[in-house]
Amino acid sequence: MHDTKLSIGGCYSLLLILAVTIGLIEYGGLVDQQGSLLLTLSFWGAIIQGAVAVAAVTALVRAKWIASLRRELLALYPLLLLLALLFALLWPQLELFPWDNHPTAWLNRPFFMGRNLVSLVLTFIAGRQLALHSTQGTPFKDRYAVIYLAAFVLSQSLVGYDWLMSAAFPWVNTMFGLYFFTESLYAGIAVSGLAMLLYFRLRIKAAPEQTTLHLRDVGLLLFGFSILWAGLFFAQFLLIWYANLPEEVHFVTERLSHSPGRELCWLFLISLFLAPFVALLGGDAKGDLRFVSSISLLVLAGLFAERLFILLPAIPYHGGALLLYNGLIFVMMLLVLHSSERLLPQAPPERNEGQ
Repeated sequence: MHDTKLSIGGCYSLLLILAVTIGLIEYGGLVDQQGSLLLTLSFWGAIIQGAVAVAAVTALVRAKWIASLRRELLALYPLLLLLALLFALLWPQLELFPWDNHPTAWLNRPFFMGRNLVSLVLTFIAGRQLALHSTQGTPFKDRYAVIYLAAFVLSQSLVGYDWLMSAAFPWVNTMFGLYFFTESLYAGIAVSGLAMLLYFRLRIKAAPEQTTLHLRDVGLLLFGFSILWAGLFFAQFLLIWYANLPEEVHFVTERLSHSPGRELCWLFLISLFLAPFVALLGGDAKGDLRFVSSISLLVLAGLFAERLFILLPAIPYHGGALLLYNGLIFVMMLLVLHSSERLLPQAPPERNEGQ
């Protein structure tokens, strides 16, 4: 089992191979509809950037609940580079966006690719610095967390405005930036819940009381973010009604007028709000590993359904390629988590953060 752990060089090499493999599938004549890569990127971008952002936020506010999982979340930083590599593959597919035939000052190929690549690379560099300086045992410096969070907010805002909103061009929604970087933090907490499932037995033996408290805190945050997400989701409709913007309604009615849009809408509403809110309402459920991990998985499934809901009418995709890409990145994430000891500096022996 020890031999299956990746070194830093091996991890980056495998990421490069993964990006090349996906590129060959996309452009090797195996896929007839090229929308799977954008769907995959928008989903995993939220998960990977959000997981590191959760570690950054908790480091900045000196929160202790994440102590059991901080190294694992920060160890995901190499995957931030994978997002940039995969995004570079999108250049030949920009014709999928309706604005490609009518470029504007903001929405044109060079500027679209340039600003998004810069934001993704900046997020990787900031995430790497944060991960390496947060785990080497020296006093933590807030600037690493602040720089990463600034890059994270920029990158996720561009995901909302550029990748998702502009797929329905000329439709606009000024809340998409706030909505998607908040949702990415929600995804990061869900990753924490799943990581609890992987590491709970190991951590409970070493520090039973602290690990139990940390699990309860993850459940509490999932519950809180389900309410926050519902508030932001509802606020978009409230804004349309209050400001009397009928031109923005067609985005919703177009997707709800036929299947599978209606079913996807119910699925992500249940997964992102109703199920977490009801299941974690009780105090005991927040400290139950089965509840917390199941709800975490459901939240990530809801995020995937929401991405499909937003992009499906405008962006065609190949189902097999979509499953393959997501499966490959999921396996890569498990490998990175498994190799976290080698990807980060060794923790000092006296390190003890949790209470």
